Amino acid sequence: MRNKLTIKNSDLIVAPQGLDKFWALKNKLTIPLNHIVGATLDNGIIFDKKGLRLPGTAAFGYYVGTFKSNSDTIFYNAKKGENIIVIQLKDENYNRLVLSVDNPHEWVDKINNL
Repeated sequence: MRNKLTIKNSDLIVAPQGLDKFWALKNKLTIPLNHIVGATLDNGIIFDKKGLRLPGTAAFGYYVGTFKSNSDTIFYNAKKGENIIVIQLKDENYNRLVLSVDNPHEWVDKINNL
């Protein structure tokens, strides 16, 4: 598992696990639920152009960190071949979170039914 997701109070907490904390340079992201637009399951997004890493790591199909492309700032912690969800945000530093998670269908449903 690359990320542990939890909902606490009125926030979604994304906690990278293991060495992913080091590579992401983040212990966790806390996103207010009212800043979440929705979520989708999208394993194909990993093949999209990422843009500039600020900071981040990209190696062997593994992407972690902040990537900026045009006007989008995206946090990645995902790997090719894993189940990936994309969380659309508003009024945040990031426009999207691209995350490998356990139980992706469950999380997409939970986030979209907040």
